[in-house]
Amino acid sequence: MHCGSFPKATLSSRLRSWVAASAITVAPWLWPPVTSSQDLLIPGQHSLADVDEIELVYTGSQSAPKIIVRERQLTNSFVLSSYRPPDGRLDLFPWTAGARPIGPCRSTRIQTGPPLHLQAGQTESPPCGAIWSLQTGDKSLDALSFRTLRLRGTSSHPLTIEFVDGLTGHHHSHAVVERITGPFDLEIPLAPLAKHLDLRHLTQMRLLTETDAKVVLDELAFLGPASDSPPTPSVGFWYWDYHAAIRDPHEMVAACQRQHCRRILLQLPDLRDTDEVWADYAELFAVAQLAQIELFPLDGAPDMIDHVTLVIEKLDRLLALLGSQRLPGVQLDIEPYLLDGFPEDHTILDRYLDTIDRVKNALQGRARLSMVIPFWFASTMHRDRSMAFSVMDRVDEVAVMSYRTDLDELLTISDDLLRYGALQQVPVWLALETTNLPPERHIILKREHRAALADGVLDPVRRTLTLDTLGQGEGPQQNQEMWFRIHHLTMTRPERISFSGRTEQQVQRTITDVFARIRHPSFSGLVIHDLPGYQALPH
Repeated sequence: MHCGSFPKATLSSRLRSWVAASAITVAPWLWPPVTSSQDLLIPGQHSLADVDEIELVYTGSQSAPKIIVRERQLTNSFVLSSYRPPDGRLDLFPWTAGARPIGPCRSTRIQTGPPLHLQAGQTESPPCGAIWSLQTGDKSLDALSFRTLRLRGTSSHPLTIEFVDGLTGHHHSHAVVERITGPFDLEIPLAPLAKHLDLRHLTQMRLLTETDAKVVLDELAFLGPASDSPPTPSVGFWYWDYHAAIRDPHEMVAACQRQHCRRILLQLPDLRDTDEVWADYAELFAVAQLAQIELFPLDGAPDMIDHVTLVIEKLDRLLALLGSQRLPGVQLDIEPYLLDGFPEDHTILDRYLDTIDRVKNALQGRARLSMVIPFWFASTMHRDRSMAFSVMDRVDEVAVMSYRTDLDELLTISDDLLRYGALQQVPVWLALETTNLPPERHIILKREHRAALADGVLDPVRRTLTLDTLGQGEGPQQNQEMWFRIHHLTMTRPERISFSGRTEQQVQRTITDVFARIRHPSFSGLVIHDLPGYQALPH
């Protein structure tokens, strides 16, 4: 479970809030413990010629950091802020006041509503129609909390309704309402639309026709959920020591029962383990079932995206041992962003999604597939799509690494995932951390074109970054070398992320507060990392 650096899209929006490098004093506890300079080898094989930013992550007392390089980001997918209206009902007629003709129409007449009248006369190259903005000032419309689009009116010929989001700049068909003559009275689900564009950032709405048409819209509105049932969340535990579970399965179950938990997610054995270990592991499912506890086999590692056949072989082996016994589900915790080359190597996330698809297909409906994802996947855009949403479209549920000890912060970073889960009916588990974590120091270096301000030099050919901590660098000696300066420094403190050291009663109060405040129907409960960590909490 990783809770470290953010991806590029998130960092780009956060950088604007930091002070300039020249105003920063480097704290001794943030700078690596070297006396004069430090040479760091940049991992990977991708070209460094266009690197604009380098992040160094020092964990605990490590003197060798994890290194993340990022190219210059030409566009920021999340520069738009959004207006989020109450999710009961949103009348869209007020926006139609700015409607204007669109397309090569012979003639278009628009009378804004309510009701809205559109009369379009076509030329030889349809479609044509009307378009209007859904933005308020510089804010796009956040419609993710709504469930349906309410439409009532008449159309003399087929009508296409389209929405445009502010992230891709491309239009996406929302629905086609085909009524040659006569009225329509519809509530169109938004869930299919949300798989093609980002409902958090709607910027335009369009009405398009292919032939001469007269359209009258008497009602045009987004509707929220009528009566979502309140959630009945529960507690689960991650447990990695399958040998300990095999030695004493009843203690594992009893520890879960003492916390009124309903789920344990237990690491799968290694393929090199003996047949006896695998048989003993398979017997744990009957023990858990008798205690009315869901036992999920758990597996994952960053390099799984290149070795997916290994986990499929594990699952096939387990399913063969279980025979006709039902497997409640399978959970994968892959964390592909820990691989060298992330985030610049876009194929990493492609391979990650492909791995999910392959495991899903291999299960053939014999078990639900659950994925562990970081909360920041909601704002990580990959191929014009939120990475979290792309994952949720493929799986049966997700567990979100929402590791925060402040309740308001936990709710904020989880909100979009819970809303999308509610729309798509994908259960969402949130996570609490109880294990002891070291602090993390993050140093962000940005490209610098003035030698006097440089704190480091990158040689893209030798793939070395030389840090000059005394500020005595003379600058690049070769044309291909590049200067970098410290842009900002942060410390990720463990007490912000983990409940380690706090009492069991404090964690229980947090669990109770989370259950009381989250009303999303997608919220399934809290999964705690991990069972031994929770048991080690002081009473």
